[in-house]
Amino acid sequence: MMTVHINMDAIRYGMMHPEYQRHTNFMVSRAINMTLYNAREKQVSKRPFGEMRTVLRTVKDDGGKIIDQFEQRRRVQNYKPGSGEIDNYIKGSATSWTKRGFMVAGSNKSNLTGSLYFQEDRYYMKWMIYGGTALPKRRKTKVPIFDNGRSRVTLNAFGGIKGRDPIKRLKAAQKRWVGHPRNWPQTPANYGLWERYGRGKKPKIRKLIALDSQRIQRPQYPAHQLTSDYFNLHFPRILRKAFLEATKLKDFRSPAGRQFGGGF
Repeated sequence: MMTVHINMDAIRYGMMHPEYQRHTNFMVSRAINMTLYNAREKQVSKRPFGEMRTVLRTVKDDGGKIIDQFEQRRRVQNYKPGSGEIDNYIKGSATSWTKRGFMVAGSNKSNLTGSLYFQEDRYYMKWMIYGGTALPKRRKTKVPIFDNGRSRVTLNAFGGIKGRDPIKRLKAAQKRWVGHPRNWPQTPANYGLWERYGRGKKPKIRKLIALDSQRIQRPQYPAHQLTSDYFNLHFPRILRKAFLEATKLKDFRSPAGRQFGGGF
């Protein structure tokens, strides 16, 4: 979670003209929200503010009868894989599903607190960000086994095992089974999808997929650092823009050494 401390008294009494001090909370809240949304879009979309498209809007009455249709410009976000900064850190790029779960909780005049977060059903992102011991929601975690950097089973573009239900599909082949090898200790390390291969009376066996109740995940996506850097870099500029919106001024020059309204 990203935390930013703002000196409200310094802004209200040190920067704002007395005539505009009542706008301070609105101005700061507006700046926080704009910065958070921009930081979010930089992570998930190539175009930080989305793109505008013309859509047809239909207005219906209580009975469902169409009473009007008109064109409306609407901002549409780009959630394509490979189009945001998050894709530089997640193997194979983040999916559109992951990106749609990156949300903003905005602030208001009464509560100047905003946050960036992933929705609860994107629970896997906490291990991508923080690392730690990943625990599956329902079933055991499927971990492919590698030989010299090459997986023994086919992987998809995201580094996961290819297929909707890979265990069921792979187990259907001959000489494969799920469980422990015969006469081997029945430990979690020996449990998985095994394959018998080779010729002769003494064929060999090898594990294709490990089925663990947990796995160690290294942090991959430094969301805190990326969003904090963006906030620190752009918040002063966005705060000035929010000031101009709050006071409806296009040209308001402050005394030397002061910003915005130049308080006294």
